Amino acid sequence: MAYKNYDRENYLAAFAEIMDLKPTVEKYMDEIFANGVESLILAGVGGTMAIMMPYECFAKKRTTFPVYLESAAELPLGTNKAFGEKSLVVLYSDSGTTKETVALAKYCKENNIPTIGVSCNPDTPLLENLKYPIYSHGADYYSCDGDFMRLSLIVGCFLNRVGDFDDYEEFCENLAKMPRVMADTKEAVEEDAKAYAYSIKDESYHMLVGSGNLWGSTYCFAMCYLEEMQWIHTKSITCPEFFHGTLELLEEDTSIMIFKGEDETRPLADRVENFAKKISKKVKVVDTKEFAAEGIADKYRSDFAPFLLEAWLGRMIAHLEDATGHSLDIRRYYKVMEY
Repeated sequence: MAYKNYDRENYLAAFAEIMDLKPTVEKYMDEIFANGVESLILAGVGGTMAIMMPYECFAKKRTTFPVYLESAAELPLGTNKAFGEKSLVVLYSDSGTTKETVALAKYCKENNIPTIGVSCNPDTPLLENLKYPIYSHGADYYSCDGDFMRLSLIVGCFLNRVGDFDDYEEFCENLAKMPRVMADTKEAVEEDAKAYAYSIKDESYHMLVGSGNLWGSTYCFAMCYLEEMQWIHTKSITCPEFFHGTLELLEEDTSIMIFKGEDETRPLADRVENFAKKISKKVKVVDTKEFAAEGIADKYRSDFAPFLLEAWLGRMIAHLEDATGHSLDIRRYYKVMEY
């Protein structure tokens, strides 16, 4: 079968290179901990904040060590007293040029605050200003699975050095299997994702609902892909918050996507699904439990649910671009005009 902008061999090769970053990350962490660290700050803006959300969940389930998810635009303004020379700030920008992220990297450099981060392009302003820079070229334009792999290495190693992730090596062994699992998933969901994309091509508004470690992908898909890249109106909301306002906007013809993962918050997604199906005729549920993930230990399935969801979302948006005839590369304002 031919897949739009996806080739299994190239995809797996790119992801194998991501796993090659492990020794570099470990070397960085050893130096960071030798100098002392008192807090971990995941800082991003827009899509980069969204991709960090699963790792706030990942860390907080495993450690009592102070972990914060912060806006890169707000942090230098003094919004978190824990932010200082004994913080480790994690930054991420595929382009390496995201204005707010680069500005925070410069601020940290000027104030002796250690930073570790990733750019998917070489010789970028972000890499120039990071204390511990990581260059790793992109893998799949349509999804965030490569971003998740890199952040898994960074946050996983950090937690191990804290002393709260004894099974780090076992986790990394499973992480190394995820490229094949994601490739299998992309291929398995191709027809469903394509059919759904064409079924919603004329919809002008969608509700997107997710919770736990799937909330980041839910928010990112609504904001980055549907709003920014397709100019489609959305409402993204967490499963528990759905019942405090948003439910009143649900009608028989309202398109609603519900993303169900495998962590502790799954019952909250069940509740939304049960309610939505009583009202709307346009309910789409994507449940990561339905994806095989062959070879992945059961204990890590919930951690990798965001990867599996991204496999489906990536294939769906590839076809939605064709179905709507609206290129994902077109912008009216972003990087087009000053603001």
